[in-house]
Order: sequence, then C-alpha cells, then structure tokens
Amino acid sequence: MQSIPRSDGDATLENAVEAIRPSFDDLVELADVSIEAAAGPQMPEAFVALARRAESMGWTFEVAEGAIRQLAHEYLGARGAFAD
Repeated sequence: MQSIPRSDGDATLENAVEAIRPSFDDLVELADVSIEAAAGPQMPEAFVALARRAESMGWTFEVAEGAIRQLAHEYLGARGAFAD
C-alpha cells in the first residue's frame, strides 16, 4: 500500500482526499472490503486503520475519515456510472 503524504498544515478535506486516494485505491484493489459500508455510518475496520495511518501523518482522524467517506462515494458513483 502506498504511503500517505504528511499533512503540510493545510489539512482540508480536499487535500486529505488527494493524499489518501492512492492508499484507498490500493486497499479497494487488494482487500475484500465493503465500499458501501465505508460510505455509511459504520466504517469497516480496514478503512478505520487507513484513517489512523493518515492520522499518524498529521491529518486529523475526522478529516481522514471524511476523506475516506468522500472517496467511497466517488468510487460508488463512478461504478454506478460505468454500469449504466
């Protein structure tokens, strides 16, 4: 799984999404995880661990969790558009 860049002090949701995206994509590709659950209120443990990894790099847990939810929504939206 790719490393998450350290927060540069501008820890906005938009920046966190871009920082976490490569690791999120790797997790989705390599693990049997529920993207649907990540988009909902009960985030699966694998995604919580990803948020904790981001937290260790200076992102707040709340921002990292929000970024993961946004990425899950984007992924589900893209998958839905592809199916149409």
